[in-house]
Amino acid sequence: MTFRTSIIWGNMKKKTDKLLAKAHSLVTSVTGKDITKSAREEVMKDVRAIYKKIKETDLEIYKILNDDDNHKRR
Repeated sequence: MTFRTSIIWGNMKKKTDKLLAKAHSLVTSVTGKDITKSAREEVMKDVRAIYKKIKETDLEIYKILNDDDNHKRR
């Protein structure tokens, strides 16, 4: 791995980490019995949008997330 490649990979990892943290924060904010179904659906739309950004950034991580289908519509 060249220096340039390692910098690019490091930037991708940082971006993916930030996106994952944001998605996690959103999901945990709507867990509980006092959350309305419409509020949960709205947040999950945002989570799916974040996952699409992760797909563009890091396909391997996206594949792992896609195996866990909690973010998908039901």
